[in-house]
Amino acid sequence: MRAVLLRRPGPPQNLHVEETPDPVAGPGEILLQVRAAGVNFADVLARQGLYPEAPARPFIPGFETSGEVLALGEGVNGFRIGQRVLAYHRSGGYAERVAAPAGNVLAIPDSLGSQSAVVLPLNYGTAYVALYHTGLVEPGMRLYLHAAAGGVGLAAIDLARRAGLEIVGAASSHFKRERLQAEGVKHVVDSRRARVDRVARSLYGKDSGFDIVIDSVGGRSIGQGIRALRPGGRLVSCGVARISKRGILGALGYLLSTPRINTLRLLQKSRGFYGLNLAPLMREPARARRIMEELIRLTAAGEIHPEAGRVMPLAEAAAAHHLLERRRNVGKIVLRV
Repeated sequence: MRAVLLRRPGPPQNLHVEETPDPVAGPGEILLQVRAAGVNFADVLARQGLYPEAPARPFIPGFETSGEVLALGEGVNGFRIGQRVLAYHRSGGYAERVAAPAGNVLAIPDSLGSQSAVVLPLNYGTAYVALYHTGLVEPGMRLYLHAAAGGVGLAAIDLARRAGLEIVGAASSHFKRERLQAEGVKHVVDSRRARVDRVARSLYGKDSGFDIVIDSVGGRSIGQGIRALRPGGRLVSCGVARISKRGILGALGYLLSTPRINTLRLLQKSRGFYGLNLAPLMREPARARRIMEELIRLTAAGEIHPEAGRVMPLAEAAAAHHLLERRRNVGKIVLRV
């Protein structure tokens, strides 16, 4: 089969399409014919050698795929050959075929296309947990989104609209900000100039602020986001996109710019801080499956609308990484296989 391999860490050019042996469905696994694979910041960090949970090299990147069932491993029931499915896994997605644990594979309805389905696991999964598993969500609550035109950002907007939240979104380019306006974001700000604490003060006064801040950028914006919260509010840190442009130097800069959390200050102001890494949560099979089943249900019911922001062929995986690490994407980048 054709697959994208990473043999050594470094720039996007280190991703190469090669012919590799076909995987087989081991006991408890399902073999998929891949039609679409998601591209994520975690893939970029793994390629740069900055993702601690990446498998040993050489490996095939890719945490999420959609396609059809090709074969069932020993002990697998409840699926049929040719059935359309969505899967999440530790690696192997940038390929024509992938073997995934059966517990990580879900059937998808015919109304949900492969390129839309693959947006659900990491982007919508992160946004869903950030909103609904970290505290209260009620209509009228105020939400601030960093990197609002990215994959997680647009997923959070989709979910927040459904919940009736007031959304403030930050983006770096005019084109991205136009997309946020088209999505119905109430207040759109330029992330290159705006600071979330100053935005909160401008919109709501010095004694109020946001109920939820979702920060996928990291660094100094963490402290600014905590200061932007009203009493009872929470900041959810769910990414480190700030480090992706500069590799190891970016990682060092990130560590130096990230503020220390003063827990006494949080207590005094009745504010919350929540760190969210989807990977360990997805290793809890029952929890992960409940989240994915709910997202598929909401999609089938027309309550949320996942879609790829950009679709590129498998052979252009390196170009996809370049776009993502330079933050030139709007929405999710999906590889067509």
